[in-house]
Amino acid sequence: MFAKRWVLPGLLAAAVGCRPAARPTGAQMQAPSPASSSSSGPIAEGESLEAAILVPADNEEDGIAWENNWIYDHHGRFRRRSGGLASSNGRRYDVLTVELSDHTERVLYFDITEFYGRRKPVR
Repeated sequence: MFAKRWVLPGLLAAAVGCRPAARPTGAQMQAPSPASSSSSGPIAEGESLEAAILVPADNEEDGIAWENNWIYDHHGRFRRRSGGLASSNGRRYDVLTVELSDHTERVLYFDITEFYGRRKPVR
């Protein structure tokens, strides 16, 4: 009798333990490091803080539009999944996780130091 009562909870625990791992969130995702990359080439543009894409804009509104155009021009259709700000060595960065049309996710880094905190002038 005792063994029968614990069979179902034991099976449930085993099944829960065997399910696939959850997908990482944008904050958990990291761009591949050069050592872990399958190619021995340099990190692609925008895949790390060190290779961040410099955004040539005068204000935040134009900067966001420029980022969206850059992503579309380089990756095609996409959906922003998450975004955040980072800073390093006195520079400011947008860190965006985007889902591409093939349903893969990419983390992209944009250097926004030049326009960070600037609003578009009202005309």
